[in-house]
Amino acid sequence: MAYGLDTDSVLNAFYRMVNRRGLPELVVSDNGTNFVGSVKESKEVFLLLDESAVRHSLANKGIKWCFNPPHASHFGGVFETMIKAAKRGIFAILSGGDVTDEELMTAFTGAEALINSRPFTYQSAHPHDSTPLTPNHF
Repeated sequence: MAYGLDTDSVLNAFYRMVNRRGLPELVVSDNGTNFVGSVKESKEVFLLLDESAVRHSLANKGIKWCFNPPHASHFGGVFETMIKAAKRGIFAILSGGDVTDEELMTAFTGAEALINSRPFTYQSAHPHDSTPLTPNHF
């Protein structure tokens, strides 16, 4: 959860995601100014660091950040569908009420669990068949 739409909030949310899920190789996002600002600020901070020390400690851990074209959310494909499913889950839980940060975070983790429990493979109704593969298995 980002607590604001400024670059610092997006970077902090990104760092929390990396701490929870691990360092990604590729990040694909829309062309929002907060995302563009995050990448720009990350590059500026990297230039201030000792390049040899960074290369030594972060060898082969670079992140490629790709942006969809402006006003082209249809380029998102599958991840836009997952965003829509997460929004539906969050709105169903909150239903327009006045919520605290704790309740909002709980709704977010509930939506996260819902998205990550969807099956990748065919799900049989037979009780003796194996459990289908889901994102939670990874």
